[in-house]
Amino acid sequence: MKFLFGRSDRYRCIPRGEFYCPGCRQTAVCLGMDTLTVTRVLGVPVHRRSKDSGLVKCGICGGVFDRDVTAFSPTVSREGLKPALLAVLLAMLSADMEGEHAEACVEVAVVSSIVAEVTGEAADPEALRNEARHLKDDSGALDQRLKVITPYLTNAEKRMLLESALRVAHANGDASEMEMALIQRIAGLLDVSDALFRGVTEAGLESAG
Repeated sequence: MKFLFGRSDRYRCIPRGEFYCPGCRQTAVCLGMDTLTVTRVLGVPVHRRSKDSGLVKCGICGGVFDRDVTAFSPTVSREGLKPALLAVLLAMLSADMEGEHAEACVEVAVVSSIVAEVTGEAADPEALRNEARHLKDDSGALDQRLKVITPYLTNAEKRMLLESALRVAHANGDASEMEMALIQRIAGLLDVSDALFRGVTEAGLESAG
């Protein structure tokens, strides 16, 4: 028995050039995924509607991702790591913006040193303070910056980001509860395993002590 009226949705994949797939870590055909809605009367298609879903599919591994991933290069180089590193370090710096001026100066110096070590470029202390204040006022900035780069990071790169955050937290002595809570949040945004997080924090406590 056929239904008088019915509607079904499915994805229709359309080639949209190439992209670097964060799943299989290869340059692959990028398939844009449109949602195709088909309306039927007595089993006969009478209307089709196509809508962009905002998703892309890898032509090699079949992984499905937000279209944001197409904006990044095939490798996470020093330059590629810089946005994620700055997001993490500035978040740590902004967490202590209400603290003593002397402590803030120490943390700014540590942040500047880490940026130079990883990117090979010196960071202006005053520019870092201004960026930290901006990040403090924008609660969703850290989440957004890490969301788009996390699929491309290896465990070693995620570990480096967490270790950098701990260095800032311990810059003026013991890390505060607020700083450790922020580091745990950063670990969640980076999608690190519990084992990796414990290893980094335990090593950080040993070096701080």
